[in-house]
Amino acid sequence: MSKFKFVQWYGIAVCLLMAACTDVDITMPKGPKGDTGLSAYEFWKEKVADGTVDWPKDQTEVADFFKYLKGNDGKDGKSAFDQWKDMIVDGSVDNPHNPGSKWPAGNNTVQDFWYFLTGATGESGQTPHIGDNGHWFVGNEDTGIAAQGEAGKDGANGKDAVPPTVTIGANDHWFVNGVDTGKKATGTDGKDGVSPTITIGGNGNWFVDGTDTGKKAVGADGKSPEVAIGENGNWYINGTDTGKPSFGKAGKDGTNGANGANGKSAYELWKEYIASGEVDNPHKPDQKWPADRNKQTDFWDFLTGRSSVIEIQVGKYNVIPDYWNSQLREYVIPTDGSVLFTVYDKTGKKVAAGVQVSGLPGVGATETFTTDDNGQFKVAWDKLPDNQPLSRRTGSATVTVGGVQETSAKNTLVPNRINVRATVSMVYLSNASSDINATRYAYVSFKYERQIDGEWSDYPNSLNSSMMRAAKIKDINQPVNEENLDKSKNSTYTYGSTYIDIRRPLVLTPTEKANVAKNDTVQRLLSDEWDGNDFYAGLYFGDGSGSYNDYGQTVYLQDKIHIPEIYPTPGFKEGAVFLEIKQGVTTLWGEIDTDQLPDFYKTYAYPSGQDRFTKDPDTGIWKFPEGKLPASDLAKNRAVFIQMRTFVNGTGGTVHTGTVPLSEGGKHFMLTSAYPGNWIGLDIRSRTKGTNQITYSATYEYRSRFAYYLLKEGEQYFLVDFADRTKRIPLEIKECPADWMD
Repeated sequence: MSKFKFVQWYGIAVCLLMAACTDVDITMPKGPKGDTGLSAYEFWKEKVADGTVDWPKDQTEVADFFKYLKGNDGKDGKSAFDQWKDMIVDGSVDNPHNPGSKWPAGNNTVQDFWYFLTGATGESGQTPHIGDNGHWFVGNEDTGIAAQGEAGKDGANGKDAVPPTVTIGANDHWFVNGVDTGKKATGTDGKDGVSPTITIGGNGNWFVDGTDTGKKAVGADGKSPEVAIGENGNWYINGTDTGKPSFGKAGKDGTNGANGANGKSAYELWKEYIASGEVDNPHKPDQKWPADRNKQTDFWDFLTGRSSVIEIQVGKYNVIPDYWNSQLREYVIPTDGSVLFTVYDKTGKKVAAGVQVSGLPGVGATETFTTDDNGQFKVAWDKLPDNQPLSRRTGSATVTVGGVQETSAKNTLVPNRINVRATVSMVYLSNASSDINATRYAYVSFKYERQIDGEWSDYPNSLNSSMMRAAKIKDINQPVNEENLDKSKNSTYTYGSTYIDIRRPLVLTPTEKANVAKNDTVQRLLSDEWDGNDFYAGLYFGDGSGSYNDYGQTVYLQDKIHIPEIYPTPGFKEGAVFLEIKQGVTTLWGEIDTDQLPDFYKTYAYPSGQDRFTKDPDTGIWKFPEGKLPASDLAKNRAVFIQMRTFVNGTGGTVHTGTVPLSEGGKHFMLTSAYPGNWIGLDIRSRTKGTNQITYSATYEYRSRFAYYLLKEGEQYFLVDFADRTKRIPLEIKECPADWMD
């Protein structure tokens, strides 16, 4: 067999392995009986021995076999890295670390290549392991060989136990401590022939001889596809027959091709990549991959992907933290800030309930924890170390079983607690909608942050919670804490994961104040009535009870936010309102009492820079820099807006009108189609005159309110005061002057 053909066949298998996104899991069932019946490596050794293969006869170890496979013959070709870059260039390849999304085409460096190959945590491959019955298993098959001998008598303390030796024997079986398990480690060779061309298409599927198999080359959730040769000699992917033979008709050996330039293999690229010693170890959190672990076997070990837990050491008790989120590589549970630990016995099984653990690295020496029925225990957030270096948080613990104390393996890692905070970035005055009854509030924008190992960063989007709340500060000169907040009056209007709206205190009219007990609608305003003193709100989040992603903490922000009072829109001028009835159309007209227009605070409706609060860095107080302003400082386009509607809850038909701008003396109004049985509301809004219409837009400097009800009894019309329904103002029927709105 020519070296070229041999390398070509084996190269296909290597390419399949390299394309898998995570744990190596290629299953090669027994193929059709071949002529030689030898493995690829044994066949190569035989051909070296008889001189068919030109290679030194004293260099036939497995490592020499890999060196030979690298070779020099063949056409110029691309390295595994270059082929991968071609594969992901169109952005259609699935992201093995984020199922459901695509790998970004711009992430195409060597570091990205290795991150792609390591994949997300995948399922276990066909590697020997210890089963629940204490036997060695290969895959799901029980070898019948005990992993641990019978218990002997106590002896003198000795050295640490030596892990079992797992090897592949000369007969290609798995051997455990020199005992043949009878389980094949590799498949047998098939007949020489023309190898099919297996590639990854632009859609991320496997292609065999140019035909789309419909099978993804990158498995979901980090699971590698299982590529095998079936009994019928066809390629199988994940158990499905592709219909493509794994070998073609026997053909004659071709002539060797001319020597070409060598492309770097995946292994060579990996060696360069890890040479700095700064590459993360995919198996051990918080550690780097050793630069001197650069052999071929180390390469395969690296590619098996990141483990979700620390490796168990058989022969000792193990106290190991469990990942809360393996994708984020985080142990700390966000709802309560605790860390869950699992205790394993000397055979690698979970211990029973009642096992005690003490002396956790970085945790108080007097703290003792007891396992539950699952062999687990939790360390609360306030027991975890706070920003301690790794050296103080790793090592062994003391495990007590049945009154006997033993020291665990030195693989215990205790994560630092995660501290949390929130920072306010912006405050301004806004409102809920353009409805007359819309709530006026202060809008507060903020972001949550976490401190992990001393570094502050934003919450991941997946962890953001709507947990911020506001309460009145009792003493502005004292820190914000539980004792200095009055939580009995809830001033929160709405809230989300990045904002909270705090209702502004309301200044009531004299009539409203006098009739609170008589009018249910007005009575509802009483809970937000301004008491005449500046209202400062304090913010806090988290309840420590597991309801939110607060890491078990209640946090009080030291921001003190002034929530300014809001004054009511003026009503009609007494004795200056009339009714006109002409040709069946009723028109209410008259004057607005703007002589005593109240003070106001600028809102979000004003240009940027004029609308935002500023923070005093010394006191933490957020206030509007200009403070309360006289009505003469209102924007020049402000006018009185009047709306009539059937129901005050926002339903029913409406008509509206408005005055000319107040800056132009706007006091007169004229409301056409003003019919009895409707409520009348007033507001101050911006007035914009277009080509065909005039538009009034909410600016929320004042508290808009329903002020009157139009009533007809017999032939007499009345304006009924909204707050005091006993107060009726008779309306004189009078024609409106033609120039009234000029």
